[in-house]
Amino acid sequence: MSEELLIKEARRRAEVFKNLREYLEVIVCTIKELDKNSEIYIFGSVAERRYLLSSDIDVLIVTNLKPSEVLSLLWEKGIKDPFEIHVVTRDRLELYRRRAHLVRVA
Repeated sequence: MSEELLIKEARRRAEVFKNLREYLEVIVCTIKELDKNSEIYIFGSVAERRYLLSSDIDVLIVTNLKPSEVLSLLWEKGIKDPFEIHVVTRDRLELYRRRAHLVRVA
């Protein structure tokens, strides 16, 4: 990757992290429209406040919706890299709770 492309990508990622709250609002509004009983969390380095601009933004969505439906809709709304979206049913939530520090967003 050329230096120019690396700089452009670093700026894009910096913009995403700077405006993380707005991106999370898009995720919450999009998912809650489809499933008002869903739960949304962040975890990983962002939740632990030890992230770098090269970090992923891990988002856990607890819902009975199909993962493909959730992922394609979020993609259409501009939720792409660096977001790492995990879509699970409620019975898998405890597995994430045991392995990660979850911060509930909605």
